[in-house]
Amino acid sequence: MSGNRWTRSRRQAWAVARHEIRLAVFGRRVLPVLLLVGMPLALATLRAVFLPARQRLDVGHSTADFAQMFALFHLRFVVFFACALLFAKLFRGEILERSLHYSLLAPVRRAVLVVGKYLGGVIAAWIVLLTSTGLTFLLFHLPHGAAGVRQLLSPAGLSDLAGYLAVVALACCAYGAAFLLAGLYFGNPMVPALIFLGWEVATPFLPPALKALSFVHYLGSLLPVAPSLGPLALLTRPVDPWLAVLGLLTATVLLLALAVRVAGRLEVTYAAE
Repeated sequence: MSGNRWTRSRRQAWAVARHEIRLAVFGRRVLPVLLLVGMPLALATLRAVFLPARQRLDVGHSTADFAQMFALFHLRFVVFFACALLFAKLFRGEILERSLHYSLLAPVRRAVLVVGKYLGGVIAAWIVLLTSTGLTFLLFHLPHGAAGVRQLLSPAGLSDLAGYLAVVALACCAYGAAFLLAGLYFGNPMVPALIFLGWEVATPFLPPALKALSFVHYLGSLLPVAPSLGPLALLTRPVDPWLAVLGLLTATVLLLALAVRVAGRLEVTYAAE
């Protein structure tokens, strides 16, 4: 009986996930996300066109530039707000559209519903953000011609690309769980998102005990190429990679467990929205 229940729950969660993927990737929800991911692609394209000839001779220059752009802009802004837009709407979007009651009345346990929606959001975020990250990495190497392609396809280049993609994948998992929970708690999840963004940006200035409450502190420790942060580098001590991954996954599980608990008590009152 327990095996049949597990099989049924897994199928239901995957059905919910497929529905969310269709909405997030092929529906109107993806439009603001595409505008966000288009920013680093546009910057990389402009850089490829106007990069001085002297700098085109040095592939290492692009490696350092991408590390800077990824750490200070792509991760902290693009990935952050893309996850906010995708995950906060998993529940809040249906409340605003007055359609959440259909999901709540379906013969699906609340825990399965939360996990299914989260899984769909993660896969949708991976589809959009991993693709844009890879394309941006490619555009940073194209100005160097054959030397850039060799660097990109070299073991070091592929290792760097895999490292950046892994950071984005983990960021989607952690930020996604946080914003899914925010969508359950707050009428306007963008308000706590802005507060959370301020916390993430201020991470280098926080004492060590408070850094542990910041996702970007762990994500930054996993970057394959450390960016040059100037004086801020003296304020930030990286976390061991295994501890960073463990911390992010633990936070994700705890946030999802809390979301399941909140969803279990969720009652929709559209008149209050």
